[in-house]
Amino acid sequence: MIPEKKTGIASQNQGFSLVEVLVALLILSIGLLGLAALQTTSLQYNTGSYHRTQATYLAYDIIDRMRANSAAVADSDGNGYDQPASANVTAGTNCDTTDCTSAQLALYDVKRWYDRIVATLPDAVARPPTIQISTTKKVTVTIRWMESDLQKLQTWEVQL
Repeated sequence: MIPEKKTGIASQNQGFSLVEVLVALLILSIGLLGLAALQTTSLQYNTGSYHRTQATYLAYDIIDRMRANSAAVADSDGNGYDQPASANVTAGTNCDTTDCTSAQLALYDVKRWYDRIVATLPDAVARPPTIQISTTKKVTVTIRWMESDLQKLQTWEVQL
């Protein structure tokens, strides 16, 4: 009996070559590296968005406290809200447990607000937030923080 010679598609497909496997692995690894880069970038943007959201929340928190304590906003002796919110601001009286004057409540509010900013936003200690009040009761709140080696700054202006 004479063996038949194989012809057609069956004789051409005898398996993958090593080159084909390496090309497939190269394409797969490039895709996975792109996916990892996309994930890292997404995480950075989400963190930045979180910080901006927290800064907005904190700015409106102090503005709402000023609206609730309008006597301290109009205070001209320097004991109101119009002061640097930094570590040297001390809240001598705990207004959560005792009765306070408008000026004491303003100091307490600013100190607690500053502490929340330092706890929430990265490197806010070196860049203290500011509150400025004009004679027409226009409030400007500025909050600064660091994000990916860049200083971020947000300013809110509200008429009380």
